[in-house]
Amino acid sequence: MKTLTLAALGASMLLASAPVAFANCAKDDPTGSKVLAARQQASSTCSCANAISHGAYVKCVAGVAEMLSSGTSPSLPKSCKGAVKKCAAHSTCGKPGTVTCCLTTAKGPKCKVKKDAAHCTAKQGTVGTCTSCCDACPAPGSGPSCSSVTTTTTTTATSTTGAPCTPPTGGHVLGSLTATPGRFNYNLTLGLAGANSACNMNFAGSHACAVQELQAAPASELTGLKDTANNTVTSFWAIDSCAPILQQCNDDVTTGLNWEYATAHTASRGQKVSLDNTTGTLGALETMVQCNFAPNNWVGCCQ
Repeated sequence: MKTLTLAALGASMLLASAPVAFANCAKDDPTGSKVLAARQQASSTCSCANAISHGAYVKCVAGVAEMLSSGTSPSLPKSCKGAVKKCAAHSTCGKPGTVTCCLTTAKGPKCKVKKDAAHCTAKQGTVGTCTSCCDACPAPGSGPSCSSVTTTTTTTATSTTGAPCTPPTGGHVLGSLTATPGRFNYNLTLGLAGANSACNMNFAGSHACAVQELQAAPASELTGLKDTANNTVTSFWAIDSCAPILQQCNDDVTTGLNWEYATAHTASRGQKVSLDNTTGTLGALETMVQCNFAPNNWVGCCQ
């Protein structure tokens, strides 16, 4: 909890020192808690460790911010979308080998993304443990992008590249979108951004369920589950930001984003779990699932 308090304070300081473009965000989210919550959700949806490029990662985070700031009761003020995106833009995600670097200046600690650790220490800097400059300084840093993040409700895993990956836990299943191939296209928007938007539209405040959320849900929430077209739900795509991208129906040809599957001519596949709709019991995780062939699978909506 102390870590989250420090992270919220850091987000508040970021907003307070940001350009005029973020002035309204500092007013709409004076403690930085709403930006922090949005960044935490973005870290669950957009895998830093497996980002195919920096641009693809920033685009994914921007999509999450857009979804959270939409609707009649958005959890993120529209004025704060830029702050969430800025933290993604000033990160090492999608830039293999790079590090956040804390430099000491006359005005206090300053963070920069450096080519590698050697380029940081050469400037008498301290290599950060966080992937975003929003969290890295002063070292060792604190926030959603830090490998040392621990809370009472989340557990941080570390990928083989050293970047943190925080799968979501808990939550409740509010409903389900209709079955789809591994190339999500809800609300005329591809990928997780479209699924998140459709969930929020049909079940206010919800997002596309990660497989960890489905596995933690009580059976009563899955028993007899119907989708938005009143079809019986019998399986789910296993959305997992910590899984290898080639097991998340990734478009490894163009966008580099998960659940925007492009072609069967690459190694990209998906994961799924079956659902016994009568008992609300989930089956074992199935891997190497073809993304574009029937039967399609459902996308749950969690809050």
